[in-house]
Amino acid sequence: MNPMKKYQRITVVFLLLIGIVNYLDRSALSIANTSIQKDMMISPSQMGILLSAFSIAYAFAQLPMGMIIDRLGSKIALGASLLGWSVAQAAFGMVNSFAGFMGLRVLLGIGEAPMFPSAAKALSEWFDANERGTPTGVVWSSTCLGPCLAPPLLTLFMVNFGWRGMFIITGVIGVVLALCWLTFYKSKARYLAELVAEGKPLPSGQQAPAAAAQAPKASYFAGWLDLFKHRSTWGAVLGFMGVIYMLWLHLTWLPGYFEREHGLDLYKTAWVVSLAYGFGAAGTIVAGRFCDLLVKRGMSVLASRKFSVITGLVLAALFTLPLSFVTGLTGCVILLCLALFSINMASATAWMIVNTIVDSQRVASFGSIQNFGGYIAGSVAPIVTGFSIQYSGSFTTAFMISAVVALCSAVAYFLLLQAPIGSAKVKAAGMVAAAEQV
Repeated sequence: MNPMKKYQRITVVFLLLIGIVNYLDRSALSIANTSIQKDMMISPSQMGILLSAFSIAYAFAQLPMGMIIDRLGSKIALGASLLGWSVAQAAFGMVNSFAGFMGLRVLLGIGEAPMFPSAAKALSEWFDANERGTPTGVVWSSTCLGPCLAPPLLTLFMVNFGWRGMFIITGVIGVVLALCWLTFYKSKARYLAELVAEGKPLPSGQQAPAAAAQAPKASYFAGWLDLFKHRSTWGAVLGFMGVIYMLWLHLTWLPGYFEREHGLDLYKTAWVVSLAYGFGAAGTIVAGRFCDLLVKRGMSVLASRKFSVITGLVLAALFTLPLSFVTGLTGCVILLCLALFSINMASATAWMIVNTIVDSQRVASFGSIQNFGGYIAGSVAPIVTGFSIQYSGSFTTAFMISAVVALCSAVAYFLLLQAPIGSAKVKAAGMVAAAEQV
């Protein structure tokens, strides 16, 4: 096997595994919810605060994390964050107070924040723009595989080792994975530099990495601020808000929907939800293959991503709207599977847009801004859904709202996402030249 292909595959496998661990860890509190309330004398309202603390911390940590990742690189940033959130995860098994749980839940949200911006940056470094679709789809399938594996796997740990043991085991898994990532992962620039130092030939089409001067710290902040001046940034942010709104509606309320509307017990609900997330994982992979196919047939890279993300959002809305009128269980399961397939297709494509719209120096910054907007909407979705169920008595209004939000996001992508944003390096060079003239 071509050594470069080998490292590309290692990168994809590592990121897929880290993504699955990411979702296992963030799901653990939900799985152990009842046991923790009983053992720790935590009220339902306090548990609600704990569950919300993660998403709020996760959303607001996105903004500074993008600059940090672009400054340190994916290896250090992702390795340190995985190590940090895994230690916090293991520590859940050792605390004995609500305040301790609250602090660890915030740390978990902050620690997990660099995961997907770092993954987007690593893929942008290792894969050319016209071949990033498939690996991005594979890596982002972890966002569905994690929730699919979490109920049976975490329940198995909890039954055999208790909820404290469950947290410790998952934390240890993350620590081991972090050490493996830091030991074995190499950036593409590091890999090519080692070949040059050893006097080995470079792979076909590759050039030796230039010894670039270290950018001033101020330029990272200036480049980050500059992103907000472009309509394409706002197109990505507003568009991704609709993606995460619908994803979090399903993540937080799908089991309750099947129990409330169709009278399924917990066992049957788990199987149906797992099936739906299986379709979601397929959607992320199909998105990658679809985008790469469009590029091979002559469509520009950005246009292929734009077409795919809009298609995913529109289809998700079209499959969600009939849920307000279909009453049969089989029909609802089919529609929800197709809706999750479509919205996850849009989600994976949104991250392909991240490493298409900006140069690799600002991929993490752009991705973190997009993720911030998405998770602000994600924090609102469960609340809106809860109130709509409380006052309407069914999920009809909640599904209709999510469909409308998805269509509005498709419009935002169509109208605002226009052209790639210019190189930060060029802008920084221009600022330096202007300063020198003064």
